[in-house]
Amino acid sequence: MGIRGASRGIRQQAVILLLGLWCWVLSVPAAAADEAADSGAFVIAPYLVAVTGDSATVAFHLSEPLVAAVQVQVGDELRRFVSSEAGQSHFVRVTGLEPGQVYRYAVDCGDGAVRTPPGDSSYQIRTANRPGESFTFTAYGDPRPGDNQTHHHHRRVVEQMVLVEPAFSLVLGDLVDDGSRATDWVTFFEVEADLRRRSAIFPVLGDNDLAEGRGRAVDYFPTAGRGHYRFEWGGVQFVGMHVWGALSGQSESDFGADSEQLRWLDEQLSQDDVRKAPFRVVFLHDPIVISRGRSAETLQRVWGPLLSKRGVDLVLASWHLYERSQLDRVTYVISGGAGAELVWMPKSSAVIAQAEARRHHFCRVDVKPGAMHIRAVAEDGTVLDSFTLLPRTSGGDGSPSVLQRQARRLRREIAIGQPQADPPLVVHLFSYDCKYCRQLLDHELPRWSRQHGVPLKVHYYDLGLPGTYDLLVAAGADFGRQDAEVPTVFMGRSVLGGAGEIRAGLPTELEHYLKDRLRYQEQAVVPFSEPRDTQAIRTQKFEALNLAVIVAAGLLDGINPCAFTTIIFLLSYLTVAGRSRRQILLTGGIFTLAVFLTYLAIGALFYQLANTLMGHPTVATTINVVLLAGLIVLAALSAVDTVRCFRGQATDIALKLPAFLQRRIRARIRAFARNDVAVGTASFSLGVVIASMELACTGQVYVPIVTMIAEPRYRAAATFNLLVYNLAFILPLVVVFLFVAFGMTSQRLVGFARRHLTAAKLGLTLLFVTLALVMLHNLGWLA
Repeated sequence: MGIRGASRGIRQQAVILLLGLWCWVLSVPAAAADEAADSGAFVIAPYLVAVTGDSATVAFHLSEPLVAAVQVQVGDELRRFVSSEAGQSHFVRVTGLEPGQVYRYAVDCGDGAVRTPPGDSSYQIRTANRPGESFTFTAYGDPRPGDNQTHHHHRRVVEQMVLVEPAFSLVLGDLVDDGSRATDWVTFFEVEADLRRRSAIFPVLGDNDLAEGRGRAVDYFPTAGRGHYRFEWGGVQFVGMHVWGALSGQSESDFGADSEQLRWLDEQLSQDDVRKAPFRVVFLHDPIVISRGRSAETLQRVWGPLLSKRGVDLVLASWHLYERSQLDRVTYVISGGAGAELVWMPKSSAVIAQAEARRHHFCRVDVKPGAMHIRAVAEDGTVLDSFTLLPRTSGGDGSPSVLQRQARRLRREIAIGQPQADPPLVVHLFSYDCKYCRQLLDHELPRWSRQHGVPLKVHYYDLGLPGTYDLLVAAGADFGRQDAEVPTVFMGRSVLGGAGEIRAGLPTELEHYLKDRLRYQEQAVVPFSEPRDTQAIRTQKFEALNLAVIVAAGLLDGINPCAFTTIIFLLSYLTVAGRSRRQILLTGGIFTLAVFLTYLAIGALFYQLANTLMGHPTVATTINVVLLAGLIVLAALSAVDTVRCFRGQATDIALKLPAFLQRRIRARIRAFARNDVAVGTASFSLGVVIASMELACTGQVYVPIVTMIAEPRYRAAATFNLLVYNLAFILPLVVVFLFVAFGMTSQRLVGFARRHLTAAKLGLTLLFVTLALVMLHNLGWLA
């Protein structure tokens, strides 16, 4: 055989080998099921269903009919619960337990023929917590082993959930790709085995699970197979609904306005224990509100208003992505990324999503007294979204709430645009007296108001005033978003944080308003109408901070265009004062120390100093204008000198002092430079003044830190975080003065200038022009 023939034969063998390997991979679930059937082991290992405060059901499935028993360790007593009738499927109910406890259990079938590993402590029953106790659960949908012939993403999501140690999981339907295939169910439980043996599962079914009436879901989840059900955990009320094909496949008599299921839901939500619960959670398969997907008209028209009327806090549903939105005070979360393919449909303008992600993920929900914190966590552990829900009250006498009274006292109302017959559109703006905030109020909002013909009423909240930060976190809870940058705008149902989001999103909001003014106003969130535990939210925001976030925020705040004024001042001052490396290091070090200590003092005495320092924006503007004027003059003179040097007229350069002034100034600078006290005093004073004027550069991490210093139990941690933040903030300054000291000494500059005078003058011209542009940005005259 020749070389070509041998090569062709090798390729054919390789193809055959790959095909054989692929077939083997596809056959693994079925082979595993067959092997289990032949060996007499568990076909489906133990998992927990129908867990309450005093009982639990341990379910498992065997390859052959056997009697079975579950042994539970209760204190010093080993209790035995027997399923005396031989069978392949067992649901053993364990009773006599206490709420909020963890019990170890073991399963023994056929006198030890099949059993859980002896001494394995991972088999645990966790009973439902008492009202007011903290607990964690997970929620996810569409794991669907069998979809795309892979369960890789499902396994990675489960691995992340195991780290969370949830008390239970809500599974939002489409657990498997084809509910009629036993191998799909075997694979589902095999992937989830480490979690399900110690964490209860509460599922609702999807169309894939039911498989057009051929599904076997009821064999594994009798309660879910019967349809809707309700349970309580830690005082929180959970209601699972049977809506899996509202767009097609399911009869409207199952979920329509006159359906038995909807009447049952209304009755359940009307009961006293449900109305008085801290939270009400409804979970189902089909989305009711979704932006990148479709929702049945009946669900939107009938279910949505009922859920709002009955005070439901959170609705969980499944579709192949993550999405969060809010409508009529109900938060809707779509979590369908637990394993199946992801689907990213065009966005609907009728629904405004507050967060979305095209990632495989699950939702982690931490319930604590007075708060429910929800995070969407990707399969690699990345947090995709995070928000907090707080309990709300039912009813009221119509009088203003405490937060509403506080908001009326602290806000400043600013009318923008020409009055019209329709009332102005309300915009809630939280900010310091920052440069972009002034630009937003003086230029951008008036321009957008004119362009769209919409008068605005701005409720302006100054974060330098005590109590305003509480209003910010309360508004964040009302709108369902706590991570927006400052300045923050709340309008309609949207939250816009930072200059980028505001410029991109606020004109779009005005367009939505113009399309249907009445509908926009009806759907708008009214902030401060609900009682909010702002202290709990502040605590959660503070506890969510970690060292990496604090360092990153400090660095970003230290180099943003606003704070760059400080660096420009440092460069200018070092050029004038620095005659040696020692003096440059002394000057820069003292200047940077002053900035550090000023920001540290402001953090420690935030509210007392904020009004004083930020109450004089004209001072900061004056400094910037003076710097701008000087930079323009320097740029013009440098440009003239560049042209003259290019023509060979180096002796006629304009940017120099007369000889007699040079001699005088050099003598004065030498005397000044020998006086370390004078240099140090001037450097420190400049650092304090410039840092004070640039206080508004601080970002969203700074505020949670400084507000928690007043809390005795967080004072030490907040002080440490403030130190770390300020060290990161001054790092760009340190880099600048070290660069000047070791890379731009006067001797090097002089030598370079003599050899390359034209290039040096051109470089200075570009430098001055660049610094002038930065000044224009700081003044808000350049977007």
